[in-house]
Amino acid sequence: MNTILIILGVILIAAAVVIVLQKKGIIGDRDGDYIPDAVEDSAKKVKDTAKEVKRRARRVKEEIGDVAAELKEAAVQVKDIKDAAQGKPRRGRKPKAKK
Repeated sequence: MNTILIILGVILIAAAVVIVLQKKGIIGDRDGDYIPDAVEDSAKKVKDTAKEVKRRARRVKEEIGDVAAELKEAAVQVKDIKDAAQGKPRRGRKPKAKK
């Protein structure tokens, strides 16, 4: 119980110090909501960074999907090469006739 009271006391003293420093103009508070401007600016930067990271992660996911599809196609092509080396006839579309 004493630990909780000590922690609450420290929090109250810290809040009082911040409020006094804001009233004297040492700590900036443009909008008067008792939250220092440095904290508000940092929170905005964190939100912007998180948004950018999310956008980049989505793009990486799309690219990984594209690469996976191309790897599957490459695996099919490798099988065709193996068949060609064994002398089997070509499968698939016939080449266009030359003019």
